[in-house]
Amino acid sequence: APSISQCSICFRAIKRTSARPHHMPIIIGSVCALLLFAALGASIYTRPFMPPSVAQKHMEHWLIEGARHVAGEVRLRHIRNLEPFYLKRDYQPIWLDSYQLRPEALELLQLLRETAVDDWRQYGYSLETLEREMLRLSNIPEQATAIEVLLSDAFITYAQQALNNELLPDTGEADHPTMKKVVATGSQRINDEQVIELLHEALRQNRLPDLINSLSPQHTGYRALRVELERYRNLDRSSRWVALPHDLTLKAGDRHRDVPYLRWLLDQTGDLPAGALAWLIGDNKNNNPPANEWPAKNTKVDLNEAKFLFDGPLRDAVKSFQARNKLETTGALNEKTMQHLNIPPYQTAQRIALNMKRWRHLPSDLGERHIMVNMADFSMQLVKGGKAELEMKVIIGNLKRRTPVMTDIVRIIEIAPTWTVPPRIASSYLLPKLKRNPDYLNQKGFDVLTWKNGAPVHVSAEGINWKRYSSRHLPYTFVQRPGKLNALGTVKFLFPNDQSIYLHDTSQPQLFDLDKRALSSGCVRVEKPRLLAEMLLKGQDGWHRGQIDQAIDHNRTSRIRLKNPLPVHLMYWTTWVDESGKLQIRDDVYHRDLIAGAAAQASL
Repeated sequence: APSISQCSICFRAIKRTSARPHHMPIIIGSVCALLLFAALGASIYTRPFMPPSVAQKHMEHWLIEGARHVAGEVRLRHIRNLEPFYLKRDYQPIWLDSYQLRPEALELLQLLRETAVDDWRQYGYSLETLEREMLRLSNIPEQATAIEVLLSDAFITYAQQALNNELLPDTGEADHPTMKKVVATGSQRINDEQVIELLHEALRQNRLPDLINSLSPQHTGYRALRVELERYRNLDRSSRWVALPHDLTLKAGDRHRDVPYLRWLLDQTGDLPAGALAWLIGDNKNNNPPANEWPAKNTKVDLNEAKFLFDGPLRDAVKSFQARNKLETTGALNEKTMQHLNIPPYQTAQRIALNMKRWRHLPSDLGERHIMVNMADFSMQLVKGGKAELEMKVIIGNLKRRTPVMTDIVRIIEIAPTWTVPPRIASSYLLPKLKRNPDYLNQKGFDVLTWKNGAPVHVSAEGINWKRYSSRHLPYTFVQRPGKLNALGTVKFLFPNDQSIYLHDTSQPQLFDLDKRALSSGCVRVEKPRLLAEMLLKGQDGWHRGQIDQAIDHNRTSRIRLKNPLPVHLMYWTTWVDESGKLQIRDDVYHRDLIAGAAAQASL
């Protein structure tokens, strides 16, 4: 920026040119005036600088004397490791550039917010204090360095939670016992010292942004939910959201005092077509309030005004909202639509935040080609290159045997499969039927096996008194032969897991006509098994559709190992962003979204 001394030189130049034409002093004076204003402006916008010695003084205070009451109230959780960490750095900040937050600090704050907003647990980030101090951030060293140490303390807590799998929902369910450990325990846990070492190394390599990004999912779906989370948090913070009358019913052509508010609400949720408000907002010749304003309660209104009309664009917005919530798309307000419209935005934000955590179950690379099952949507996609090449309905586990969240690799396809009944199903489901109807095994095509010297031996079911056995003592294995009665249907898709979960056909295809399809004993039944098998076996050992159909028709059991195994992801998303950028919301059929205030509206 130009200095004031430079401007004074210009003025001396004016004096020397007094004998020149009269317009020259005016030109030079103007230039100097501009230089003077530029110098003054630059001085106004110069960022305050925190000298290293000042930073050291106040950092030492918070890390030694003031560690029990940072910012007046927070006791640092990781002070034993934070103080040596900063000592090695001569107590210089890593999240602050003098009195401004670095981009890495802003990203960390974003992660802390979106992690904690679901109220799933006490996260220990001191986020309320951080947010308050952020609003007051100025060029006061004591305050700025307090934010610095609070951010570092929160980072260690968050990093440990992420690296030890403590941020994974939908785990620990006992519906299907497993030997797999999810949350790290004992010596497996990442401790403070290891997090500090990661932080040291990231700073040494100038890769702090990479470290922060590695602690959260980077999938497109996660990032898209982040945008929707901010939408609903903003709606909640606006303090303008109110519940509409629960018995309100409206259709296109109706007029009502709540129409302006409804139009505003659907604009906030992204359902109102772009530009649908423009003609109303522009019509302000009589100093009427903007169209996105609505009359106060009990005030008289003229329903003939355009803003009170339930018009075509509003009908389309209601249809969009209904489709996103998988309601009947009538375009009219009814009881079910009103129930969903009246869910407070903070509860929707909670559900979005929880569903963002569900992305943590997935590997960073989903696979160029993979199977994605969304239990909450009762749907499955075969995805290639980020786009669905096949879609179908699925049936998932019932409420007593919920399908677990898992990710694995499909390696084997079994055509015309047999079904070996899992012990839990045999004792809890099959045995009671046998006690009532001993001929049930013959009617449904089951063989009975027992084990001698480690080998299976077929036995006749006719001489067995099933009433002698209980769920604790049932020394038989039941195998259902292939055919139309087989519970697995015509095709089975296997991936290794200790919970006996796989994809398969069904002998009851009529169940796919139901909207709610939580009906199986835990496995996922697929609507188009032959087509899925055909696509996965394409180009492999002559397994074309005709050969698949022939094996099924002749009940010829064939076990085929895939040349190109592919990942399968069994996920449970009650909120996600679809390919068109729309937030989709589904009922919480498994009651896994029961978090704080969201519990009451998790499944309507």
